[in-house]
Amino acid sequence: MAMLTDTGLLGTAPVVNALQASRSPLQRVVDSGLLRCAVPRHLGGNGGGLDDLAHAAGLLQRQDPAAAAVLWAQRLAIEALVQTANVGLREFWLPDFLSGTRAATLPPGGRELAAENTGRGWLLSGVFHGVPNLPWEGFSLVAPVRLGDGNAGWVLLRSEEDGLSVLPPPLGHALASLRLNRVFFREDEWLGAHGLADLLAPVAEALAPCRPRTPALNIGTP
Repeated sequence: MAMLTDTGLLGTAPVVNALQASRSPLQRVVDSGLLRCAVPRHLGGNGGGLDDLAHAAGLLQRQDPAAAAVLWAQRLAIEALVQTANVGLREFWLPDFLSGTRAATLPPGGRELAAENTGRGWLLSGVFHGVPNLPWEGFSLVAPVRLGDGNAGWVLLRSEEDGLSVLPPPLGHALASLRLNRVFFREDEWLGAHGLADLLAPVAEALAPCRPRTPALNIGTP
């Protein structure tokens, strides 16, 4: 059987032993090389195309389903930074997302966060279920939001923010829920308008075999 190579593509140099021996699903994904696959080289990627990513993601799903769910989350968060017009946010976080130094995730379903305008910023509230890649040491969250003025878009939040909590998963489930209770949002954490989802869609489609099975956002196949 073909194995994942150290570039994240298919070949004859297996890293399956490293995948099995690594300490966490995120580290296993880092070892696979897939976080950098189909990311432009000038942004830290290793080249390859979406076909390469789709083929290798399907293989990872068969070999290591837990790591595959983390790949879906981490790689889509990476793509959000690749596609954002917020250069400062990308330059600050993308290297850590690519290296796996910082975990990152998206909710695979759920409603947009509600926003309360305080006059000095926005307070975000909502709940997401079935979210992968939430290590205790911290993570970043790419989330959809609808502001009080009706504008919809995407934001990047840190788990360290006051009001953001991880709810334990139900017995027998690996995916947890996130609750946001009036989490302060700074304008420099804005990733883009609602149309950012369309820019994420090609990578979401390539990663479809890895997607956690919960209600879909509009960023790939349901």
